[in-house]
Amino acid sequence: MNTTAMKILLALERHGELTLEEISKLIPKRHGDHRDFYVLASLIKRGLVDDPWMPDEKINQSSGQSSKEQLLAWKLYAMSSAEGTASYKNHHYAIHGNGETLKGQIFSISGVGEIAISESRTKRFDRAFTIGSGILIGIAVALAAVLIERYAKGF
Repeated sequence: MNTTAMKILLALERHGELTLEEISKLIPKRHGDHRDFYVLASLIKRGLVDDPWMPDEKINQSSGQSSKEQLLAWKLYAMSSAEGTASYKNHHYAIHGNGETLKGQIFSISGVGEIAISESRTKRFDRAFTIGSGILIGIAVALAAVLIERYAKGF
């Protein structure tokens, strides 16, 4: 998982919930358009992040409507700094309600996201343990070889 995706997941894990505006501040602005939001769109599509308006994937599949990551990235980009209405590439988004804003929509980490973070931490520990064990075994073998050589010369 790339570092931006992990940064978003860790921030969501730490805070529990973040608004779209807060998440957009975590995303590096390399392109300055919707392409920057593909990371977040991918996290949502993979089920690692729960969003407030994406219908369940089963509902999407049964109705024949498949939400593409590209459309989701457009939506996230348009909404990331908008108050009540936004439009991008001939798509229009609006929110109505008492004090609601598009950029204030709340995202949270899903159970699958928690598992992904846990697996990542476990893999990191396993790698460090394997490297550390390898180094210690190498040192032990080198010391044993030196000791064997010294005692073999004595006989």
